[in-house]
Amino acid sequence: MNADVTSGTLLQSLLAGFDGRPAKAPDDAKRRFAEPLSAVDAAKQLVDKAKRAADISLDRAKAAPKPHEITNPVFVALFDAHQRDREVLFAAMRALDAARLAVKGQ
Repeated sequence: MNADVTSGTLLQSLLAGFDGRPAKAPDDAKRRFAEPLSAVDAAKQLVDKAKRAADISLDRAKAAPKPHEITNPVFVALFDAHQRDREVLFAAMRALDAARLAVKGQ
């Protein structure tokens, strides 16, 4: 295990194929021709997508080999990815608040 961690192969295998986006739903083609979303609805969808990505990255960090501390490079990399996903979530939440305020101001 230590050889895998120090060589980075374990980290690469944990992160392989993960881009933080959920898989496409089969009905995506139908959605392309649906009515346009309001700014609030679009912002809500971004919040939902960002929340899913943050949840997934948190689960990956929790599943990292112990110890869950700064001396473990696998945990640090996965936790950093989660921190980035959280920042995206917070930005999406701020955008949702701004869209709601804009609708109220009309």
